[in-house]
Amino acid sequence: MKERHIGKGSTMVAAQLSRVVVIQYAAKDIRVNLVAPGQLHTPMVEASLAHQRAGGDVEALLRQSQARIPLGFMGDGRDTAAAVLFLASDEARFITGTEIVVAGGMTYAADERASTVQD
Repeated sequence: MKERHIGKGSTMVAAQLSRVVVIQYAAKDIRVNLVAPGQLHTPMVEASLAHQRAGGDVEALLRQSQARIPLGFMGDGRDTAAAVLFLASDEARFITGTEIVVAGGMTYAADERASTVQD
């Protein structure tokens, strides 16, 4: 059976759902935010993506991935957890209806590559 991964389409659906829920629950003092992790260094990356994209060579996959990330390294689950913890904290008491992308700048790098191709 072919593996399926959640992609940008489902992130967009989650973002739209969070916008609706923000309005419904703000009066009840419930904050709703979205954390969208990018490609993180996880066991799935090593097992699945290394095989698909780098012939099974995990180190080659990590080098390829890191080259596309402006910060120069792959994040992991701790980075996503830190964003969630911040949003759940009192320091974020006035933050609702926002999206935090945890991707090391990769989203903007992808936008830059796309605009370069179109130019």
